[in-house]
Amino acid sequence: MRRVVMGSVWAVMFALAASAQEGKMIELTQRYRVPAAGNSYEVRYKKESWPAKGTAIIVCDVWDAHHCLNAVRRLEEMVPRMNQVLEKARTAGVLIIHAPSDCMAAYRDHPGRKLAVSSPKAKNLPPDIGAWCHKIPAEEKGKYPIDQSDGGEDDDPAEHADWHAKLKAQGRDPRRPWKAQHPGITIHDHDAISDSGVEIWNLLEARGIHHVILVGVHTNMCVLGRPFGLRQMAKNGKNVVLMRDLTDSMYNPKMPPFVSHFKGTELIIEHIEKYVCPTITSDQFVGGQPFRFKGDVP
Repeated sequence: MRRVVMGSVWAVMFALAASAQEGKMIELTQRYRVPAAGNSYEVRYKKESWPAKGTAIIVCDVWDAHHCLNAVRRLEEMVPRMNQVLEKARTAGVLIIHAPSDCMAAYRDHPGRKLAVSSPKAKNLPPDIGAWCHKIPAEEKGKYPIDQSDGGEDDDPAEHADWHAKLKAQGRDPRRPWKAQHPGITIHDHDAISDSGVEIWNLLEARGIHHVILVGVHTNMCVLGRPFGLRQMAKNGKNVVLMRDLTDSMYNPKMPPFVSHFKGTELIIEHIEKYVCPTITSDQFVGGQPFRFKGDVP
């Protein structure tokens, strides 16, 4: 009898805990920009409450290696805070989607990979959701703020050569050295793993997820343009935001507009806030202050 009673008690407690998580809301302060006098833009903020169960965080291309050494250094700084955010969000009931592009072979047998592959085909699957998106109509109103035509690498030439030699010695292609997601990001069995816009869209629709947060790199390339990136999510109707302090750009200060690397990232974030979607910061999940790179001196 005691076992039956205790079993019933645990069942009730589990049901209550599940119910509480089901109703968990995430309070977000979003920053965006609107046209003002002349050619200027005005910064504005809005507060929204998102249901945790109706929200996903996509971790974009947080790879275990990169061809740009400075990009690796910056990512190493950022990863601990990113993992904190993911743990907090996961506990609240947010779906975490790990999207290290070109690395799916490393996760062939992982439950998270199987979860993404097994989602049923969505009835509203956008026709181009499997492709890169280089621009959305709203961006036609403005001018792209940085020149990334050189690939954006900002390494010292000697360090860059040494770094590529090390990658080659590790058996990696120096131009595409990534093989998996960064080991500092924890992947749980009930997380999803995919680099496919189709799979991710199917997964979001199957779970009734309308709200999407992007974290990861690089803002001006993969975060914006991937099939699961900001542009695709925004133009296809998802309520998407960028976590602006947990991202980085590929921008070389030797290229126009000849500003610091961190200012280049800020310019891209401003562009996103004007034409693509609002942004948020990681402290809204974990408290404290927004993350800032050591070299990003105000």
